[in-house]
Amino acid sequence: MTASALPIGPLTPDTVPPHLVVDFDVYRPATDAESFHQAYIDFQAATPHPLVWTHRNGGHWIAVRGEDVYALYADHERFSSRHYFVPATPDQGALGAFTLDPPQHAPFRAFLNEGLSAKVVGAKLPRVRQLAVDLADDLAGRQGCNFTTDFADALALTMFLDMVDLPFSDREHLSALVEIAARDPDASQRIAGLHQIADYLLPHIHQRRAEPGDDLLSRAVNADIDGRPITLEESLGAAIHLLGAGLDTVSSLFSFSMLYLARDPALRRALVDHPDRIPAAATELIRRFPVVVMARQVRADMDYLGVPLRQGEMVAIPTAFYNLDATVYDRPLVLDWDRRAGKVLSFGNGPHRCPGSTLGRQELIIGLQEWLKRIPDFSVAPGARIEVAGGTVAKVLGLPLVWGRSAS
Repeated sequence: MTASALPIGPLTPDTVPPHLVVDFDVYRPATDAESFHQAYIDFQAATPHPLVWTHRNGGHWIAVRGEDVYALYADHERFSSRHYFVPATPDQGALGAFTLDPPQHAPFRAFLNEGLSAKVVGAKLPRVRQLAVDLADDLAGRQGCNFTTDFADALALTMFLDMVDLPFSDREHLSALVEIAARDPDASQRIAGLHQIADYLLPHIHQRRAEPGDDLLSRAVNADIDGRPITLEESLGAAIHLLGAGLDTVSSLFSFSMLYLARDPALRRALVDHPDRIPAAATELIRRFPVVVMARQVRADMDYLGVPLRQGEMVAIPTAFYNLDATVYDRPLVLDWDRRAGKVLSFGNGPHRCPGSTLGRQELIIGLQEWLKRIPDFSVAPGARIEVAGGTVAKVLGLPLVWGRSAS
């Protein structure tokens, strides 16, 4: 991994200036969770250009400066959301609002906004809290756990399955499919993962179209699209979007957050002693641990930031390049409970901003509140190496925490 210029190769168009060619994998800057975000900062600091080209992942541009990344997320007039990962793959298929641009995406977004409104989310919060209480109570009696699977995944995935009324017994199976679709290094395997998700969803879609309920999946597959019923193909894309977006981001963010708190007893103690600070701390954690890398496709030939872009080329836009940009936030890697985080890119920006961000933030707040009440002192298991799998959503593969006698 380097920001220095590289020789032009077969995955580099002849329109790319040679000095802009770098070797950097936006999905896998590091495999160790504790250096994962530092790797983004190191690359950003070593790269003097706002746009660079890498041969990784089929060849694509990378927007490097925070404010440019933030703007690109919302610039649907020049950059399309048609392909959400690199490289662009023809058989990705439609994924509802996720891969539609305005104005076409508006009716596909409407039922998500309604199903994840503040009123709907508010009604679900007692369920979130009871689940967090049950999980934390069970774990407190032990001396350790794998936080990723035993708490973060269990909380976020169970709540998502509750929102879409899918069987809780399918949690592990669906999680495995999303793992492939979001993080497999091979783009063809990511597509295969999406197809397997479609195979799982189709029977449920047919059932909800025949007998709709009040759940979010029923809303998606029975939506009104500009005065006409949503088609089966469109409803499948919308359902895949729901599943892919709902099963991953919060759990990933939560595990990164707890890894940091396990390493910093004083910072953790500030929340234990002052639980009223947890809601503000959640905003800072969301800023500090961005896990998403989206992509955009150039709509037409143009010069952008002094660089010639050609129609169809892809641009990767890691959220870390905004949230952790030192020109946007002072000392970006430091968690500061008093920081006033304004704009944060963790849940996106513009028309495609994640409609589930309110629920995700509340899950993090409530999860922290109930965990810290019951397990205030914990640490990473001695000798553990915490690995991370990169992708469109980076994920801590396992976080072994210990407390009580096991921590001594």
